[in-house]
This record gives sequence, structure tokens and C-alpha cells, in this order.
Amino acid sequence: MRVLGIEGTAHTVSAGIVDGERVLSNVSSTYRPERGGIHPREASIHHFENVTRVVKEALSAASLTMNDIDLVAFSQGPGLGPCLRVVSTAARALALKYRLPLLGVNHPLGHIEIGRKLSGASDPVMLYVSGGNTQVIAHRYGRYRVFGETMDIGVGNLLDKVARDMGIPFPGGPEIERLARDGRKLLHLPYSVKGMDTSFSGMYTATLRHIRKGERREDIAFSIQETAFSMLVEVLERALYVLDKEEILLAGGVALNSRLREMVSSMARDAGVRAYMTDPKYCMDNGAMIAQAGLLMFTSGIRQRLEETGIQQRQRIDSVPAPWVAEVQGSGFSMVGAESRIEVLRFFSREAITKRRLPKGYREAGLDTALRRERTRNEASILLRLMENGLPVPVLYDVDMEALSLTMERLHAVTLREYLMAHEGSAVMEALGSLVARMHSLGVSHGDLTTNNVLVGAEGQVWLIDPSMGSLAAGAEDTATDVFLLYECLRSQHPEHQSLFSMFMEGYRKAGGDAQGVMRKIEEIEGRRRYV
Repeated sequence: MRVLGIEGTAHTVSAGIVDGERVLSNVSSTYRPERGGIHPREASIHHFENVTRVVKEALSAASLTMNDIDLVAFSQGPGLGPCLRVVSTAARALALKYRLPLLGVNHPLGHIEIGRKLSGASDPVMLYVSGGNTQVIAHRYGRYRVFGETMDIGVGNLLDKVARDMGIPFPGGPEIERLARDGRKLLHLPYSVKGMDTSFSGMYTATLRHIRKGERREDIAFSIQETAFSMLVEVLERALYVLDKEEILLAGGVALNSRLREMVSSMARDAGVRAYMTDPKYCMDNGAMIAQAGLLMFTSGIRQRLEETGIQQRQRIDSVPAPWVAEVQGSGFSMVGAESRIEVLRFFSREAITKRRLPKGYREAGLDTALRRERTRNEASILLRLMENGLPVPVLYDVDMEALSLTMERLHAVTLREYLMAHEGSAVMEALGSLVARMHSLGVSHGDLTTNNVLVGAEGQVWLIDPSMGSLAAGAEDTATDVFLLYECLRSQHPEHQSLFSMFMEGYRKAGGDAQGVMRKIEEIEGRRRYV
């Protein structure tokens, strides 16, 4: 089966052809503004002027004509509206003229599937990094789910904005990478991670201050890469442990960056998983990736009527089915977390565990030490505050800031993730809601409220663990983020997530939590996210 794919979500219009075995051709034309970033209308004019040419050249390079094509696929979204309309119109015209089936393809899905096809990855956790998107994605229950993403701007957008402010033309990422190789001083930048989500707007603001102070361009580039990429690799590693996967796939335009590839590979080696990198020729937006995803959709029985092929500027990858992926169950991570190693011991005749924060080889040494110290101290402080107020957390016995370790009570329990796989869970979710509301009433946030950081005992007792990224002076944003993180974790892992979350919110409300205020704040947080 031969599929023609046409891509045009942002700066690149491209046509590619695949036949199920290999990429037969791929031809692209990229819009490069004279100054500033992408101007959607100008980019769409570029696409209009070049789409016919790239399709003809793709057919010629594959030694084919349109009569040899079996399916036309195009990028349906997410993306810039004017650009999407050009390629969707071109794809419809070809499909109607040659009486071919037509499929609209989700843009991130294309990045995943060309990466899987060319790298050999089977069921990976994917770090998808581009100008508009920064997401951690994995397959669950018949489709790809988003387990973490940027809360504001994409990492590629961050690099391009910083480059523009330093007088570097679009695209700025390659020049930032070149400058960073000669960087020597790590400048302080906000390290903003919440669970498996990231935020880059504060980093951009801080970088502007360094530019205005006259810091070396090389040090600015070095610092922004080391900090931003460390955040990305951290959330990717956390997703591995939450999902129990054994493969990583790096994809998207920023995946061309050699330092990011090096950091992902280093983390994978230390974690004992396999890292796959998308072929550099197919990291940037391209038609072949749309063709590959369209082929998989079609051969899996997915069809679209013409009226279903309109553009969708904010289309989520988790809104489209992907039934062709065979999920692989990992072997499990025993007594090891994304950041820590757990050892069982006796502490003055009591059963205990020691939790030691592991150094991360992928992070710059000074940044790594500072983060581990900060999180060890923060976790101890929050546990003590919660213990003092009678909330169920492990009893803290000892803090060793030299070893960056905590010794605490050993709880005989399973994670909430494991518990919900085997139990109905409504009573536990209501109890958890009550517990979180009590924590928030103390002005404390957890910071990483996922189903792996809640333990459930044999009798349904609930404990909170690992609040190392929380706050002792939590505001409305912090408390809502706690609840939002839990909701996202449930949504991406459990088919019955809505009922589980409803029970959680019922317990939250009954315990005096401002459930309505939290939900309003969550809507605000969702509204700030960038999906294109």
C-alpha cells in the first residue's frame, strides 16, 4: 500500500510517500521569516506557493504518479490555522480528483509513528519536543496518552525566543546548541517541574535578565540547555517508573539537539532501559511521518468521511485512537524510584527504610547536587509538618544531609496505582480526597501527587509519601496543581478515571476543601497550556 502524506502545521510544508516497508520519498520546503518568529499568514502563503511542487517532487523521487497512490493523508492538527487549511485543501483536492480515500492525521502521532518505524521501538515512553509541543506520551488503553507536558510554552519556542533576543534569526535552536558548547558558567535559572509537567516561561524571563546584564552568550546558551533539558529528562524518567515501560523514544524538532540526545541516552543507561532516537532526517516536520501514521490508521480500519476531515487547530493526541500498538509490560522497578533508592533496615529495633537520592549523571554536577539537597531538605520539612498535625505519612526517624538520605518508618502497603488495578477503589479515593484537603488547609502542597506517591494498606489506610517538590507556603496555584496532577494521572492510566476523581473530590469537599475554587483554578491552568 502506497500512502502520500502532506504535512503543514507550522513552518514546513512537506510531502512524503511510504509503502509499509520503507520511506520512498520525502520533500520539504521551510518558511524562514526575515525577522522574528513564525507569522502564520506569511507561512500559509509560503505553503500555498510550494505545496504543489513538493507533492510533484515527492512523486518523482519515488518514481510514482498519483495513479500509483492508494491513500492521501494530511496533518489535521494541532497547528497554525492558516497553514493547516492550505494542506487540508490540497489533500482534499487530490483525494477527490483521483478518487482516493482521505485521512486527517494528528501531527504528534506522525512524529511517534515515524520514530517507532525507523528506530525499531515497540512500546516506548516518548519525549516529544518541538516549538509548540513539549509532551511525555505513552500508549494506554488503545490510544496514546499525555502523561506530562508544558504548562505554558514549548521548549523549542523557549530556545527560539531566547535566540531572537540575542539577535539570532529563526530557527534559533541550532545556534543555541553551537554556542552552548563553549559555555563555562552555569547561570541560575528557575527549575520548574510539577510531577511530570514542566514550565518554561519563568526560565525565559530569568534568561532575559541575564542577557540584559551582559552575560556571555555562550554561558546563557549553556545554562538554558542544561536546565531546560534536565527538566525534560527528569519528567521522562519519572514517567518510566510510573508506567513501568522499558523503552524511550525521543522525537520532534528539538530531538536534533545532540546534548539532549546525550542526556536521554545517559539516563536510559543508568535506568537500564533502551533509548531510541528518531533519525535526524525525520525529526523536523515531514510528510513521511504523516504518511506512516495514515497507513497505520487505514490498515487498522479507521475511515473518515469528507466532512470529518476539517482542520483541528487544538487537536489532542489523546483524542485519536491508536489500536495498532501492542503494549509491553515491563519487569517492574523494585525498591528504586526515578530519583531515589530504597533500602530496608532496622532503626533502633524498628522496621525502617532509608531513602537515598541518587546523583544523576545526565545533569550538570552543580545543578544536580543543588537539586538533591533542596529536595531532601524539603521532603523532611513537609513530612515533619504533616506528622505534627496528625496526617498519615511515614514517621521520619533521621535526616542525613551529607548522604542526602532520609530514614523513616517502613509501611506495609502498595502504591495507589497497584491498588486501583485490583480494587474498585471508591472508598480509598474519598479517603485520599479528605487527606489532601487536610494537607491543603495547613498551607502545604505535595508537588508530585501521582498514584505512585500514595500508599494504601491492607485495610484501606492511605498515606502520602515523597512530598519533596511541595511547598510549606502553598497558594491556590499549588493546591490546584496537586489536584490537577492526580486527575491527569488517573485519566491517563484508568478507564474509570472520572468516577475515581469524583470520589476524590467528594472526600475533598466533605473535609472542608474548597472544591469549587480548586476546579475553577484547574480550568484556568488548562487554559494556559499550549497544545499547538
